[in-house]
Amino acid sequence: MISVGKLARTGFWILLIGYFLLPMLAMARFAFQTIPTFLLTTENVFQGWGFGSLTVAFQDAGVIKSTILSLQLCATTIALTFFVLVPLTTYVEVSAPKLKPWLTGATVATWLVPPVALVVGVAATFRQVIPSFLTSPFTLTFFYSLWMLPFTYRAIDGQLRLIGAKNLFEAAQSVGCGPITFFFKVILPNLKSSLYISASLIFAAVLGEFTFASLLLKQTMPVYLWSFQSSQARAGFALALLVMVATALILGFAVARMRRRGLNFSATGI
Repeated sequence: MISVGKLARTGFWILLIGYFLLPMLAMARFAFQTIPTFLLTTENVFQGWGFGSLTVAFQDAGVIKSTILSLQLCATTIALTFFVLVPLTTYVEVSAPKLKPWLTGATVATWLVPPVALVVGVAATFRQVIPSFLTSPFTLTFFYSLWMLPFTYRAIDGQLRLIGAKNLFEAAQSVGCGPITFFFKVILPNLKSSLYISASLIFAAVLGEFTFASLLLKQTMPVYLWSFQSSQARAGFALALLVMVATALILGFAVARMRRRGLNFSATGI
């Protein structure tokens, strides 16, 4: 006899797969199959498939330019996040544990402010002080770093607690190792896994982000795709589906790595 719990789990997975898979299959059929829907039969359902729509998409100069910009934003966001967050999180874990609740709260607070309010508030501040800040597309790096803080901080903080960073620092001090040497020779090598996970999360999120880029009128790939689909619908949907699959695979891989290493997403950081 099948238990109620097993039946509920099976039903949940069926609904989940249907909710995500069916729309993606519909997108794939529209993007990669040339046979109209009303002409589909059981005999030709597997005919007329091809990747010509992707070829059309990658021949568009705007797609190439916006894709390069999105990849550059991925790289700059990863660099900025690691440059600021890794030393700060290490210092709090090793030397100032009383500040951890404040740091944890600050990282969560970035998700309490809606993107529209965040963009408007920052724009109003910097428009008078540093006008050039908003004109550059790399302004988005600042917003993306804030946006990803709840996830990147927990990956790094969880790894620091897992390796016992405070105990390692005390051991390093006992053999005459300075803070800088300790950071580069001990901490960074032990953070490779969490840094890779954080980079994967940032890459997947930034590659598909639309709201911040649209509000700041920057032509990243998701923003350009929105207008590109109006003139090249099949090519636009093909590229959008490709991005969705790539980001889903990257996120799934990153989450699986985090679970295998016992890292969590608790709001308190404990």
